[in-house]
Amino acid sequence: MSTELSDELQNEQEERREYVKNIGIEYRFGCYEEKRPDSCQLLGEYMEAIEQNFKSALSLFRQNCEERKYPKSCYKYAMYLLAGKECEPDLKKMIRPLEIACDANINKGCRYLSLVHWNGEKDRPANSKLAEKFMAKACELEDGEACWLLSTWYMGREEKFVNAKKGKEDSKADLGTLARNMSKALYYGIKACELNIPYSCANVARMYKIGDGIEKDETKGKEFAEKAGEIMKNMQSKENVSPGFTA
Repeated sequence: MSTELSDELQNEQEERREYVKNIGIEYRFGCYEEKRPDSCQLLGEYMEAIEQNFKSALSLFRQNCEERKYPKSCYKYAMYLLAGKECEPDLKKMIRPLEIACDANINKGCRYLSLVHWNGEKDRPANSKLAEKFMAKACELEDGEACWLLSTWYMGREEKFVNAKKGKEDSKADLGTLARNMSKALYYGIKACELNIPYSCANVARMYKIGDGIEKDETKGKEFAEKAGEIMKNMQSKENVSPGFTA
């Protein structure tokens, strides 16, 4: 590599570093001086991605949620509480932040709010009705995984949700339950399949093939099985061309 080309690359890298630094300054001014909740959210994300300062990011998300009720920050705060990242894991503390996120139509906020209610604790029993309500809303907001989970709940299966206790799963006694309803299971299963959840396509295929609570239809069973295979193939293809980083 020539000296001229090397100098050019170094200058380009320096310009990028300066640009990133200026963005951080801009976010800090918008958050701390102008008190703008959107700037505080962006600053928190900047602290995570660029500075790797998760403790400060958590503090910022929590403050922006509790003081300004900013939905995106509330969702991020709840995810820190779930993972126990730079804080003690706490499902109960997740509820209010997730309510704010869900009220703002953040679909994953509704899904996790549902799962918190589905997973009871010693001093907080599961609330199946609230879990059903919020999972249905998440599905309406086109969260494919929410549609899939709700479909499996209506099948009478006790889907596990790994809680905040360092990956420990709740006992079956602590989980919510819904009455078996295969019509609803089919409805939400198809919705999840349409949102490219292959496992749901496979469930729907099985339901049609064996007539599990619905009218047997081997043709539709074959169609949904093929759909599941197509989605899996596309997912594997995308994994193979992954650039090796996430945005």
